[in-house]
Amino acid sequence: MIEELTPQVLMSTMVLVILVSPCLTLAISMLLVWLYRRAVARAMAKTAGFDTPAAANGSSRRSPSGAQEPGIRVGDARVADLYRRAMRAPWHNAARYAVAGLAFAFVLAAAATQVYPTGLGLPGFAIGVWIYAWPIVLALPLTVPGPLRVAAVGVPAYFAVFALLGLWAGTVANLPEFRFGAVFVPARSTVTPEGMLRLWLTANGGPTLLMLLCFNRRVRAVAPLVLALVTTAFIGTVSAVLVLFSPRGVDAAVGLSESLGIHVIWLVGMTYVVSLGLFGAAGWLLARRIAKAYQRGRLSDQSLLLDALWLLFASTYGMWLVRGGVAWIASAAAAFVAYRLVWAAAAKFAGHAPGAGVGLTFLRVFSLGRRSDALFAAIASYWRHLGNVQLITGPDLAHSTVQPYQFLDFLGGGLSRHFVRDRASLESRLAECDLAPGPDGRFRINNFFCYADSWQAVLPGLVGERNIVLMDLRSFSGANAGCIHELRFLVQEVPLDRCVLVIDETTDAHFLERTLQEAVARLPAGSLNDGRHTLEPTLHHLGAGRKPVHGLMRRLCNAAEP
Repeated sequence: MIEELTPQVLMSTMVLVILVSPCLTLAISMLLVWLYRRAVARAMAKTAGFDTPAAANGSSRRSPSGAQEPGIRVGDARVADLYRRAMRAPWHNAARYAVAGLAFAFVLAAAATQVYPTGLGLPGFAIGVWIYAWPIVLALPLTVPGPLRVAAVGVPAYFAVFALLGLWAGTVANLPEFRFGAVFVPARSTVTPEGMLRLWLTANGGPTLLMLLCFNRRVRAVAPLVLALVTTAFIGTVSAVLVLFSPRGVDAAVGLSESLGIHVIWLVGMTYVVSLGLFGAAGWLLARRIAKAYQRGRLSDQSLLLDALWLLFASTYGMWLVRGGVAWIASAAAAFVAYRLVWAAAAKFAGHAPGAGVGLTFLRVFSLGRRSDALFAAIASYWRHLGNVQLITGPDLAHSTVQPYQFLDFLGGGLSRHFVRDRASLESRLAECDLAPGPDGRFRINNFFCYADSWQAVLPGLVGERNIVLMDLRSFSGANAGCIHELRFLVQEVPLDRCVLVIDETTDAHFLERTLQEAVARLPAGSLNDGRHTLEPTLHHLGAGRKPVHGLMRRLCNAAEP
């Protein structure tokens, strides 16, 4: 029986929540992502009785609020300016999160100096700030392209500063001299390399491991929602158990057991089931609210992910501060609020220009799987600072492009409402496309769910009037009938200087050339490309590493020029 909610009881409870919730989130997210991809693949293989494809009006898509003109007009932006902006914008975004993370760290360090006084003065406070700033290092690979390269530089740099702070603190003699008879111990510092490492591991080791597991790329798109649901349900259930085993709770349970004539064990079991159901429903409502905020443009996929990251660390840090008293848990909440306020102020100060930007349509050979997913992730991480991205959803990109509200509709059995089944649903889906930048300045991914007989009708609206086209044709051959249709459509309907085709050694180059030549030969009189002097799209041979991606980005920025 729990006599009272002491700091020790609360700390033990928080340890349980912090350990169990992310682990459950990982397991559940992996299962749900697998089910989601399977559901998408099955639906795409079905037919909906769609009539003969016809060109859809790409201009029917929803414009940004206020129906403003695009902030970046294709004819106005220079290639160098676009490329420079794409390369720098992720770092600017990361800097805003770093500033917000420092505000988070300052609040917690101020609280820690009160709960754990060390007598180290300013060096001790600086060490506290740096320990609590560790989430910034983890956030960098989530905001800047090339996560392995960023981590390889950021982690050693962080620990180098941490070591320097330890050397500085080691010069502060926070233990007075000690004399006992002939024994004399001079004043010294409590800071040692072993102690510094142990302190860091105690504060950051556990949540770092949980974060790496829970927010891996395969489940990253859905993990924040699942974490919100699981944590709410688990915290509610644990709280109900704490109440049940309190003195008043035990008395009430025994009295109810005697009055109903049932064993008290059944009451305990019912408490678990009912609380799990009630708080699970509360978690579902919370996830719904988050999805609604995302759908209305108040959140982005990146801000949602990083908010979950900082909440995880805030919970862990708050657990250790509880040793100073139950009220100190409020310092973790205050730190997170400070993080959000500073980030919002920094984002507002950045002054993102409104507009539709330069849209990018991504087409590909669906059978590429992870290869296409990796290319899309690399390009989108840059291009979403320039404009929105459109694509047809497939099993290869389903897990990385799913939107929060689409995922919750899938869980509720309503994923089919997002599929294009007729012309009315096509027009509705085109009108729902979000072309405006989000609160962090990044544009959205507009994904279209299509049946086997509706994707061709989506293609004209997918390309749009201002979009450039990136088509991944690695492993392309005569067996890819869908890509052949898309190439013929591009030749007929899209200025080919706005198309970039990615190839490599696995591409059947001769068949690709023949397909393009046949499409040009079949051009009807008066079509968009009829009479043009150059009817060759840009071919980009993709190699390995980061430099080929940068080269491809230059190609895309060049295609954005009229």
